[in-house]
Amino acid sequence: MAKNPRESTLLNSNPSKKTGFTLIEVMVSLAIFSLCAAVLSAQSTSTIHNRQRIIDQQIALWVAKNTLAHERINNTRSTSVDTEFREQTEQTQAGILWTVNKIIAPTSDPQLKKITVTVNRHAENGSPQNQSAQLVSLVKSQ
Repeated sequence: MAKNPRESTLLNSNPSKKTGFTLIEVMVSLAIFSLCAAVLSAQSTSTIHNRQRIIDQQIALWVAKNTLAHERINNTRSTSVDTEFREQTEQTQAGILWTVNKIIAPTSDPQLKKITVTVNRHAENGSPQNQSAQLVSLVKSQ
């Protein structure tokens, strides 16, 4: 029975030469994989944090716009030339408690008043929160 020439060359090849990966090759590939995994992990954490910050800013902007619209509709508060009205309230929007600071100030034109609305996420532990949104508008005085 004749042997397959391919089998005979494989069987008669150098038996001292082993196939597979060396320890150094495995360690280098693991180091490269670990480095890539660490970079991707840090990037995904940053992306999740930025996403939450953008959502907070958008909701805070809605709260600020609602406050300005409410002030325009109920334009009953008059300001004298020298006084400034400040008010701090809390509102819930999208299940989040927000601190709303409203400043109504006179302008050089007696027919206009300046309204500044600043919205922050409510600080439960008393620590200062970063400003999430601020809107400034001029409204005709009554």
